[in-house]
Amino acid sequence: MTSNPWDFYDELIDEIANNSKIDRFIHLPVQSGSNSVLFRMNRGYTHEDYEQVVDKLRNKIPDVTIGTDIIVGFPGETDEEFNDTVKLAKKMNWMVGFVAMYSPRPGTAAWRIYKDDVPHIVKKQRWDILENLINKKNLSIRPKVIK
Repeated sequence: MTSNPWDFYDELIDEIANNSKIDRFIHLPVQSGSNSVLFRMNRGYTHEDYEQVVDKLRNKIPDVTIGTDIIVGFPGETDEEFNDTVKLAKKMNWMVGFVAMYSPRPGTAAWRIYKDDVPHIVKKQRWDILENLINKKNLSIRPKVIK
């Protein structure tokens, strides 16, 4: 299941907990661990809101596993803002993180409002850090792809 933090109201969490037909893997995109970046992204939640949802999920559904999406190098992202994302990644212990480097998409609000000012080399370094932190530790427990 993939959703946004604001979709996880208590009744939904209870239904997942009590219904064995619902998968125990929840893909819950965070996008950034920095509240200022989340604000610029117009996400409508803070990292504290996100953590509260994850805490509820883990308390009510002991066998839940959680994955996420993260964007590094969003316009204006500072080292401090990126470090907020690293701190959150260490705290959340996600099963998988789909980490993407920001790239402007014509027609989007970010494309209209913000300059893509984080150099590609910085985006790649940040991507490497999160890829190693989130995904490398979980390689041995992920399903193998059969070719």
